[in-house]
Amino acid sequence: MTFAIYLSPRNAFAALALAGACVGASWAQSPAGEPEALHLVELPLPSGTVLRAHWWPAPQPSSAQASASAQPAVLALHGCGGLYAKAGVLSSRYRETAETLHAAGYAVLMPDSFGSRGLREVCQTRYSDRSLNVNDRVQDARAALVWLAAQPGVDARHIGVMGWSNGGTTTLNLLVQRHTRPREGEPALAGAAVFYPGCGPLLKHQAVAESVPLLMQLGALDDWTPPQPCVDWAGTLKARADSDVTVHVYEGSYHGFDGTAPVRLRGDVPNGTSPHGVHQGGNTAARVQSLAALQSFWKRVLGTPAAP
Repeated sequence: MTFAIYLSPRNAFAALALAGACVGASWAQSPAGEPEALHLVELPLPSGTVLRAHWWPAPQPSSAQASASAQPAVLALHGCGGLYAKAGVLSSRYRETAETLHAAGYAVLMPDSFGSRGLREVCQTRYSDRSLNVNDRVQDARAALVWLAAQPGVDARHIGVMGWSNGGTTTLNLLVQRHTRPREGEPALAGAAVFYPGCGPLLKHQAVAESVPLLMQLGALDDWTPPQPCVDWAGTLKARADSDVTVHVYEGSYHGFDGTAPVRLRGDVPNGTSPHGVHQGGNTAARVQSLAALQSFWKRVLGTPAAP
């Protein structure tokens, strides 16, 4: 059992039968500014929604290593701002994540929960008024995991899931639902990693999550999704004998500390702890430390892929 709360120095770093149901289309060329080896896939859901996703198959080992061709994979879930920048390309955070994971030898799947439903973002909408809720996104994630595990070249024993903000909240609720309402045919998870999720309801209901290695990275000054409920909820998880939970709380850091944009006050977000808005922006040292912690976590739970 591992439970560690890390305080950095101030200003420091379904059963869904989707295996053959995917309607896949690869782009002849990656859109400008997008990572190489990018494909667009479509996953039909029982609800009738067609979930679009960005897919980067892992680099394959040489023929001499064919027996080791199944590679780990990561399902990555975007935050409330959606996958895209205003220019219509992947936001820098998700592009960087895809490039880093792919370069390390992992396959990457990024579902577009918002665009698939005609939404661009939901940050400016009150939680109670959103047409797409966390449970909807959990169903997206469960379907995506089934599809991902069935792909040639993916090692279904070594799949991780990660998310930022709303995607992080979705990831944690995914672990809870997989524990309380398991489905036959879903792949096991090797680990889960989240950045600044919302944990209030999980703490309130003392939710019990699937026991997988979990990395939670939080900002001490976060006034959008405050860290304390997550720290407290993680404390309830560690009571299980088989728990593997690590919590990093970065002092001097707001929501989005792993990004590069300067901190700003967003008066257009009605969901924080202040009626005046929330702070969002990067902390250079916390960014470095959190990305290093993430890389180390994936190496520990997913292993080191075979070299191409």
